[in-house]
Amino acid sequence: MANKERVLIVDDEKNIVSSLQEILSDEGYEIATAEDGLDALEMVQNDPPDLILLDIWIPGMDGIEVLRTLKTYYPEIEVLVMSGHGTIDTAVNATKLGAFDFIEKPFSLNQIVQSVGKALAQKTSKNGINGHAPQKHELPHCFQMMVDVKKTIKQHARTGRPVLIQGETGTGKEFIAQAIHQQSRKNNMPFVKLHCGLRPTNQIKSELFAQESTGKTKGRKRLPSRSHPSRRRVVYLKNVDTLAAPVQERLAECLNPEAPADVSAYLLPSRIFASTNRDLEDLVEKGEFNADLYEFLKEQTVYIPPLKEHAAMIPSLVTRFFEEQAERTDLPAHQVSPDAMDVLSRYDWPENLKEMRLVLEQLGRKVHPEDEITVNHLPPAIRAMQTGAATAATNGNGKGQLKQKTLKRSVVLCGSGLHSGIKTGLIMQPLPPGSGIIFGDISSGATIPARLENVQSTEYATILRRGTASVSTIEHIMAVLHMYRINNLLIKIGDEAPVMDGSAKDFCQLVEDGEYEDQEDYYEELVIKEKLSFGDDPNKAHISIEPYDGFKVSYHMEYPEPIGVMDHVFDFSSPDQFKKEIAPARTFGFMKDVAMLMKMGFAAGGNLDNFILLDEKKVLNTELRYENEFARHKILDILGDFYLLGKPVRGHIRAHKSGHTQNIGLLKQIQAAYC
Repeated sequence: MANKERVLIVDDEKNIVSSLQEILSDEGYEIATAEDGLDALEMVQNDPPDLILLDIWIPGMDGIEVLRTLKTYYPEIEVLVMSGHGTIDTAVNATKLGAFDFIEKPFSLNQIVQSVGKALAQKTSKNGINGHAPQKHELPHCFQMMVDVKKTIKQHARTGRPVLIQGETGTGKEFIAQAIHQQSRKNNMPFVKLHCGLRPTNQIKSELFAQESTGKTKGRKRLPSRSHPSRRRVVYLKNVDTLAAPVQERLAECLNPEAPADVSAYLLPSRIFASTNRDLEDLVEKGEFNADLYEFLKEQTVYIPPLKEHAAMIPSLVTRFFEEQAERTDLPAHQVSPDAMDVLSRYDWPENLKEMRLVLEQLGRKVHPEDEITVNHLPPAIRAMQTGAATAATNGNGKGQLKQKTLKRSVVLCGSGLHSGIKTGLIMQPLPPGSGIIFGDISSGATIPARLENVQSTEYATILRRGTASVSTIEHIMAVLHMYRINNLLIKIGDEAPVMDGSAKDFCQLVEDGEYEDQEDYYEELVIKEKLSFGDDPNKAHISIEPYDGFKVSYHMEYPEPIGVMDHVFDFSSPDQFKKEIAPARTFGFMKDVAMLMKMGFAAGGNLDNFILLDEKKVLNTELRYENEFARHKILDILGDFYLLGKPVRGHIRAHKSGHTQNIGLLKQIQAAYC
């Protein structure tokens, strides 16, 4: 009986996962699930599936990043990308990256079944019998530099005997097995990977050992012939130390060079590779591994040294990684400062190449190619290797110094853009100290630091742009990060932030779901020492800031009826105060202005649930949450815009009918005076 085709579902919406799991199991597929991108890649690395159903808006690595990584390292796996909040650009980009199809939520289960069937049929068609493709994996640069390893690969490629590959976690044992296979005479055969600790024992036995079938004559039993597809395969046993004892014993019997032909004939694969990160000799002495199997495997052994034994080649590895990344993305290669490279070279890398690749991928996403990667961009565990790094941040008089904060975990929120009307979402991811707030384009991967110099427009919302990437309507998110004192965060997003109900309360809940935590570095508030103003005419919109031992915003507005004259004073004391007093205040607009905006291509996402709509006499669509809700919302915008300075401010802001344009004008004066 043929093995079930394996499907991995990657989605954090439990009801969708449950439905997909049920319907695809009924169709005869073996199902695995993951809630975030990193878990998915770990599962793929341990035991690759035949097909992946991949949502875009997932915690950790977003779906586009996961897809890009999959198609770089596992091009043979078919991927169906799903999203209820995607755009045409996202769909096109997913297809360009190698997705078999882009499926928009909500979808019919019948549609999913058909798409899964088509994708697996294409995989089988491309790969030939058994759906296992001959794969071309170039030997990683690190192994090109290890002369002894290169010689060993060539030596073992000349034979067809079993090979045992030993090394610590993350050293690249599978790459070595693939390299030997690609240089051997059997490189036209499929390379089949079996994770001994994850695959069911019966499934592993069916991949390794032949089953007798009844012949056509006189009921005689017979085994598959030498030309049968099941014998024209090379099998890689990952973590062979976890192989079930009965399977170890039978494999040893079949691999024994002195075994009778009628015994060795039961072994199906044309060649066996095995890997482990444990000392098999020690396990044999403890009675935890079959002694005969170890004797047969160790005749051809490859030992891969840990990365810490080759610290001198780390700069070359880092440079090569970013060069290859630049080739894939058509962006300039990242440059690493000498100090940062020194820290990377002295780090122990306990998970070796696997850990290095993940760290460098994170740095590539976080830092724009035009900016140099510095020590401050490195993860805390690595930065701790820098001499004096742990104490350097605490030098000084301590005045105004506070610990930086980020989130404990990645969180996701979906909605629609206020001005675009397009379904969108965002993913918040923790970043190391010193990173700042960074917006990342979910489709292209381009990043835009939330800095004043990246403000492109303030006409109807605060819009950031860097290169070809832009993001708009960021002020509500930034206000929440400002008041919760979140210093380091990556926000993956489409062209526009989701508006939710027109306020910032959902973003407060999102940050609290992610659980913010202190980091080991510090920041200082920007203390205002003299009054600064933008706008000279007292009868027109203007804004100023003056010294104050705290942070206060006083807003005065004079609008046509039904708003009229309205004031509010917000004297910040805690995130909880902000959550109750300011965050729930919603976006508002007059009907005549909304109609004009729509003609101009704005406000397409406004509806009765996310926007306070007014005519000349009254509010048309909702009850106000506060008597002065409009003034409170203007303060919300100020709080968001002011965090573009990159740090909280200590001072008193006085605003008179001001909007984003006046806010940014004052911020530029503050930056010129203090930054």
